[in-house]
Amino acid sequence: MAAPSVNTDFDVKSISSSTSEENTHTLSTVTSLPIRKDTKEELPNTGMMCDVKNLWEGKQKCACCTNWIEEYPEDVKPNPEETEAVQRYALIVRNKKGHSGGKAMVVSSIVVQSPLLKPLLEEVFEDYEGITAGLQKLTFTKPFAPFFYRWGQFRKAVKGVQDEETRAHAQLLYNVLSGELNDTINTWQDQLSHGVITFSYLWTLFKPGDILLCRLNGQEMMMKLQKTEYESNSFVLYAKYVDWSGFSFGYASHTFNLHHFDGTKSITDLDAYPIQFNSEAAAIESRLSARGKRFEELQGLHYKLYKGFAELIPAVFGKRIVPARERTVDGRIIIHAEMYNRFNPSEACPLEPLDSTSFAPNLPVEIEQPHVTNPYMPPPPPPPPHYPPGMYRPKRLSEEYYPLCTPILKGYSLKTKNWAKFQVDNVHEIVWDDRAFDSLVLPPGYKDLILSFTKGQNSSEERFDDVIEGKGQGIVMLLNGEPGVGKTLTAESVAEHMRVPLYSMSAAQLGVDSTSVEQTLGDILEMTMKWKAILLLDETEVFLEQRTINGLERNKLVSIFLRMLEYYRGVLFLTTNRIAVLDKALDSRIHLKISYPELDRTARLQVWRNLIDLLPPSLVGLDSADLEYLAERKMNGREIKNVIKAAQLLASGADTSLCLEHVHTVLRITQIGEDLGIQV
Repeated sequence: MAAPSVNTDFDVKSISSSTSEENTHTLSTVTSLPIRKDTKEELPNTGMMCDVKNLWEGKQKCACCTNWIEEYPEDVKPNPEETEAVQRYALIVRNKKGHSGGKAMVVSSIVVQSPLLKPLLEEVFEDYEGITAGLQKLTFTKPFAPFFYRWGQFRKAVKGVQDEETRAHAQLLYNVLSGELNDTINTWQDQLSHGVITFSYLWTLFKPGDILLCRLNGQEMMMKLQKTEYESNSFVLYAKYVDWSGFSFGYASHTFNLHHFDGTKSITDLDAYPIQFNSEAAAIESRLSARGKRFEELQGLHYKLYKGFAELIPAVFGKRIVPARERTVDGRIIIHAEMYNRFNPSEACPLEPLDSTSFAPNLPVEIEQPHVTNPYMPPPPPPPPHYPPGMYRPKRLSEEYYPLCTPILKGYSLKTKNWAKFQVDNVHEIVWDDRAFDSLVLPPGYKDLILSFTKGQNSSEERFDDVIEGKGQGIVMLLNGEPGVGKTLTAESVAEHMRVPLYSMSAAQLGVDSTSVEQTLGDILEMTMKWKAILLLDETEVFLEQRTINGLERNKLVSIFLRMLEYYRGVLFLTTNRIAVLDKALDSRIHLKISYPELDRTARLQVWRNLIDLLPPSLVGLDSADLEYLAERKMNGREIKNVIKAAQLLASGADTSLCLEHVHTVLRITQIGEDLGIQV
């Protein structure tokens, strides 16, 4: 790097006293410009002397103001390093009092003043931040970490110097540093040969740019070290790993505090350590790289199956808060960091760009700290980028970033109704049940009509709109019928058939007061529209019962629901078995109303067959005649399912196949269904 030119002739004294011809000319030029006074004699005396007046900081007269005086303070002596005698030396070694019981005076820092050494040092410390050959003074502070990390390069560079005078300066610096670093290098090599480290030597183990092996929330990870520092009673590691913001990949930050310990400690017992100290480093990197590729594949929006531990985030629906906790989740999930950050803004930390984050070692320099208005308040994160519809393209990572990827995915658990953090290794593909829709027992034409409405809504980009833009673009279907006739199963099987999420909401989740319901329902509608999920609201009458003159709070709930239904753009199934009590205004919001008849004998037989077929054949001892016999009993679909489940458990306990005797036992005890001639 070319050194910037410096005007060595420049001196404050050169402009301080006599009025030169040039100064006179300049003054004449300035005063010849148009001014409000007619002549120079009419100008005020202020500022007319062509000279410099120095004022000096004197003893304070109060705690808040600086006392400026005209004479140089007698109690202030010049800095020795400013004197001409000191500035002639190639090196300045600063020593301070020792307090550890060893030497009375110890080296604190070394100032390189030799212009011959600076090009050599810039070559040795290539990729280091903070070393510029053009600086008049270059300060290195104890423990001289830059030289420790580059000792081999420095020694080689010193030996390779051709110019005699430069070699003498380089050897001088080498000799001074050898006296300081030899003990450090020998101790470091001795400790590493035994696989241990002491607290005071931790800085020798970690250098910026190292790949660390660590565990975070029980998950094995690799991170890249950015910097280290001793702080209070800890050694702090500032590391980076790759994460997904919902819009792009970037570096997230994590800090490790290695607390003080006495004696030695095994390197591999540290919370984080350079991966080269692990004997299985190659295998670990390969394994984490494969996990990183899976993480890359799961960017954006995905509907998956999850089995394993997950961290459930406090869910806020209206005024209802579910505390954060770890638990086993076994069910369908939505992976979507964008919406996770949208509903959990406190965790939406901005990521640093991968291509402009530096891991170069930094040279400690003595600089004046800039004034900070409020050091405890970080700057607000930048707003997320906006991508027009259809413009999103999957991002791709370079191979080097795969091992550094986080093992955590952000999303939503449809089973627990919580935002959650999932582990990449526990995410699986959904095994779709293609039999669900076929096994749905409905009168002819019902399934085709429901499916055509649902498919048309999810596939159409240009939908019929209302006179008012945004209204009436969704599909709302009301399913009415007695319990157990297949209303809820209809929504579940349609979602399964279409390979889309099903979001089931209930009165318990939405709350009871109008304010809570409005906020919660709004959140759910936003989420399901983004995910193109099918929305199911069971027991619709709880929120849409006919309004009355006296029920003000009830009226608010109904009004909120009706208004939000107008602007919902997804597919919504409403179920009820009390259609007569629903508010009349709901009729105009319903696109399809279906009444489910009670199951007749033929329908009951089909339900028995469908549910029995779900069991392994080896566990079933019922034949067609048995099912024909059982279909005579008047039961709904839910009751039939419960009977089969109980009978199967009874057979399993007896270590035998499910037979008619087990079903008879359950029916006799539970008295489920209505006896139409069948003898139990």
